[in-house]
Amino acid sequence: MKKCLSSITFLFALLLLLGFTTGCEILEEALEGGNSWDTENPNSDDYRPRFVVGVFSIVQYPRATDLERPVRDLDGREIYINANQNFSSKNLRDAKIVVRPGNPELCDLKFKLDRRGIAQWQILAGNHRNEPVALVIDGKLLARFIPEVPDEENSQWIFLRVGIDHFHAKNIVKYAKKNYVFYNPDSSNFFKSF
Repeated sequence: MKKCLSSITFLFALLLLLGFTTGCEILEEALEGGNSWDTENPNSDDYRPRFVVGVFSIVQYPRATDLERPVRDLDGREIYINANQNFSSKNLRDAKIVVRPGNPELCDLKFKLDRRGIAQWQILAGNHRNEPVALVIDGKLLARFIPEVPDEENSQWIFLRVGIDHFHAKNIVKYAKKNYVFYNPDSSNFFKSF
């Protein structure tokens, strides 16, 4: 009887330890029976933005200041970027994939920007005329590229010669509109809950 009781106690302690070491989010999901935060509606309170785009200046000579932070690329290499982003999903209305001619494994992107995004992009392209910037997706460095000024002055579409894989390109396109709606909520929705 004592042996059976000690086995049950050991099993209970092991399950308790497992619950604490795996994290509260996993435990919450198990208790709720699913991903309550995993909604596709960007107007929902439970929406979580995914494949969030950020374009940052690359710091050539890091000085370990608060304005610099390290990011890792998909291969595990580390570079330093300026913590203040030059461009983000907040101004990205839509996205398209442009498959590279001659190399169908790599994708470039076209972004449709709002008015503020166009101004930010023009400043970014002017400041970094011949030097690369970092394309960061959800905190991971995805590519380095040189920003190009749009061909037409009033064009809302910009071209990014980034050469990324299809998985990331498809998901950036998939979530671009949803993330834009999430970061730019309709002001008429503010008072619907009252």
